Amino acid sequence: MYGRALSLFKTNIALYTIVIVVVVMFELMMQAVGIVTLVFAGLTMLYTHRMIQLDEVYGWADPLSTTGKDGSKVPIIGYSLRFLALFIILTLMITAGFITLDRFGVLDPNAETVDLAFAIWGVLIAVPAFCGLMAVVGTVLPACAERGDTSLISAAGRGFKTFWKTLVNLVIGPVALAITGMIILGYTGWHVDETSGWVLRAAYQIFVSILTIVPATLAATALSIAYLDAESR
Repeated sequence: MYGRALSLFKTNIALYTIVIVVVVMFELMMQAVGIVTLVFAGLTMLYTHRMIQLDEVYGWADPLSTTGKDGSKVPIIGYSLRFLALFIILTLMITAGFITLDRFGVLDPNAETVDLAFAIWGVLIAVPAFCGLMAVVGTVLPACAERGDTSLISAAGRGFKTFWKTLVNLVIGPVALAITGMIILGYTGWHVDETSGWVLRAAYQIFVSILTIVPATLAATALSIAYLDAESR
């Protein structure tokens, strides 16, 4: 999976570079608190699916083309809606997890280590929720990217065929990289605010954007592999 993702980065370096530059510029100017990053993470996944499944290449002349090599329109709206729906479902699952912990008194908001406890439980809840949801119905995204069957029943059917392989790819790919990035940020204590110089803020935003875009690419790669494997059976 990593080999395929690295090949995509090298072949389509224009798209990934433009995405990171645009995200950094908008985040610095708008202080959008991650909204821009989320939007472009979704777009990155869409184009990554098409690179893998349709052998499309996005160069410097047209890095975010809205037309595929066969002349059809890239389904940006349809994909974005499905991406947003899965994001909302994931958010609700994580919220439900925290509500359950609170109901059973696991988290004490008055404890001195409450921030650390929330961070640890956040990972323990979010990772299984993300991996489970994506492994079961996540192929709705690569199916949409190539205008295939996007029904949840079909997605679940594909998901159960490739569940364990997809689960492993998600854990060793986007999840491992995201957690590594969080550990680096936590260990170094790297943080910026309005009083920080623009160079430091830009460097920080570039790092954070990379830690979003690269895992998004790995997640899309894992889902495309699952989609292609399931469709070939």
